[in-house]
Amino acid sequence: MSYEYTEEQKAILQKLEDAIKENKSQKRASMVIGMSDTVISKLRKGTYDGDVEEQMQKLADYFNVKEQHAKLSVNISTDYVETSISSEIYTVLNLCQIKGGLAVAAGDAGIGKTKAVLKYLKDHPSNTVSITMNTCFSTVKSLLKLIAKRVNAGKTRLQDEMWDAILEKLSDGMFLIVDEAQFLTYSQIEALRSFSDYFSDMGQTFGIALVGNPQILFTMESRCDEYAQIINRRKITLIYQRSDIQRADIQKLFPAVADDKQKIDFLWKMSQTVQGIRGTVELYNLACQNNNCSYEGLVAAAKRMNIK
Repeated sequence: MSYEYTEEQKAILQKLEDAIKENKSQKRASMVIGMSDTVISKLRKGTYDGDVEEQMQKLADYFNVKEQHAKLSVNISTDYVETSISSEIYTVLNLCQIKGGLAVAAGDAGIGKTKAVLKYLKDHPSNTVSITMNTCFSTVKSLLKLIAKRVNAGKTRLQDEMWDAILEKLSDGMFLIVDEAQFLTYSQIEALRSFSDYFSDMGQTFGIALVGNPQILFTMESRCDEYAQIINRRKITLIYQRSDIQRADIQKLFPAVADDKQKIDFLWKMSQTVQGIRGTVELYNLACQNNNCSYEGLVAAAKRMNIK
């Protein structure tokens, strides 16, 4: 027997249908929303036998937050913008996939590295895998778990079996991108190198790009004897600084004010600080949310963000 929904609940379910369509699957939508896939399935069918009102309230709360977020004044596109730095990093990623072996693309925070990675993943979804490191993943086993999850290698507790399971899912010409690679340990990089070496020994290619802040290069160069095997396999190494951000990049990122010299120069100056492009975007959006995108409004937003 199916549940009879109120008009208000039907409206919430329609938002759920829209979310499923946007996320391309019910399973993915349930993960994004933070609810059980089974519960969502039964709610859609009207066969949920638990507290329907409680589950509908969870959905209502979620969609309310998203609607409020959408009302925030955002005057620049969140889509990928081809800046000089992101374009070069994209090219490096492509070369690494073609050549195989290791590549390192390092640069200051907030200059467009992750944007380039996301764009590359979008353009090459069938043969590119990406993982993002952080301080929680400090062992080889935790690294292998991350990769195994991305390639659907199944679950196993033994490290050597995990390596074999991952290898079975990899193939000639595939590509692994490791974002926030400065968190990698020496042992973890050695584990990554073993995948690349396996394919190289068979005359095939498997590229691995390490993308992160300059700390990864500093660590390698300061401990060059320990990292010799890794350094010798680096086929491409590039490093970028915030000072490499060009004025034309800012014009591309902020098309609404591209012809306003005073504003563009100010935003360009901000991008050269520790804020980088990411922080400059936040500054501009803050000014717009305050309904003051004038030069004075941008200066006021910078003060609110304590940018000097």
